[in-house]
Amino acid sequence: MGWLEEKLAKWKRNVDEYAGPRISDIILEGSEILADGTPEQRAEWSRTAMERLAELVPDPEVREKIMTDRACVFVEEFGEEPLLKLRRIFKEEDLDAVLETMGQDTYKYAKPYRDGNVVYETKNPSDPVAFEKAETPYEKQVAYCHCPLAKAARTPVPQPYCWCGGGWYKGIWEFITEKPVRVELLESMMKGDDRCTFAVHLPEVTI
Repeated sequence: MGWLEEKLAKWKRNVDEYAGPRISDIILEGSEILADGTPEQRAEWSRTAMERLAELVPDPEVREKIMTDRACVFVEEFGEEPLLKLRRIFKEEDLDAVLETMGQDTYKYAKPYRDGNVVYETKNPSDPVAFEKAETPYEKQVAYCHCPLAKAARTPVPQPYCWCGGGWYKGIWEFITEKPVRVELLESMMKGDDRCTFAVHLPEVTI
């Protein structure tokens, strides 16, 4: 199963769990276009799927859970060892040592910083060279966004879509701390910001 099939299967499982199979079939209707469609067609499908999700799952907390759990997973892309290393540093030293280590590998982690028990994560551009050369907000959006199913949106994809990106950080920090965390979306290219930023709220007992 490829990336796209896994992503759709994960989304369907999440909607099935929280809203039921009938609703997931409606939300994912027409998803066959994602296989061979243009980036713009994929983004338009993602936008309309989010509109169906909002209509059929009106509870924003449930929608957030569905989208957060749909996220790509760090260990599936980079393996467990990088996070096991950070977990060891967290246990043997402290949170600041973890952040310092992350800052030495900006490809994987960008450069997070903290204020108290909140860690702020700002994504790096998906294509840094194209982002630097971009002359329009749309060109910047396409170069910055990491999601091949939304980055080419001409009409803004509803902001809750980006909870999926927050799930990436949720997975990282729950692995490191071995405790549940809450992720808040602060800035998103999809709502007109010039970057995507998340606040990861760690349990105070971890500080």
